[in-house]
Amino acid sequence: MQTNVTLCVKDALTTIPYPAAEREDTSHQGFILLKGRPEEAGSVPAAQESEAIKLALVRINGSSTPFFSVGCRKVLNSQNGSFWTRGYIEFALNYEEVVRDSPNYFLLFEQFANHVNTAQFDLPVDFSFELRPAEFTTSGIKGHTTCVWITTAEFPAEEGADKAWNQSINFLSEFLGSFEKLELPEIYQG
Repeated sequence: MQTNVTLCVKDALTTIPYPAAEREDTSHQGFILLKGRPEEAGSVPAAQESEAIKLALVRINGSSTPFFSVGCRKVLNSQNGSFWTRGYIEFALNYEEVVRDSPNYFLLFEQFANHVNTAQFDLPVDFSFELRPAEFTTSGIKGHTTCVWITTAEFPAEEGADKAWNQSINFLSEFLGSFEKLELPEIYQG
């Protein structure tokens, strides 16, 4: 099997919402709340450049799902005639009680790894789940997010790397979109 699914725990705190920022390689618009407003996914700069990211944001932020998106990015890279695509989608569970407990994210990771095997998803990509501490300042809750980095293998043409990455984020967002909303107090209404 070519697809790898890994999990790591990071200790860098994410504060949500977060402000816009300028970086060396790109500008960053800051947190854009899409929960319950997935039709606004096109306002996210990464979604304007990638239909696959836009679709993922729509699926994750739908009113029937238990998640909301935190951030996303996609970059095509090249070196010595080889091309690979790397990007991420970060999301959180949208429930005050559930977002606090990291085991909920470990279970989600395990379910996704099993889904990859059951569906026989076999593209040359790595899904790297990063569990991160988070503070949701509008509700005063401390909990977690998951940032899933998707990195393709090297391809001889950029089209191959782009296609594999798009298929991979589509696979992930279909999986996340299949979860149903819970009847618990939400962080963001939607």
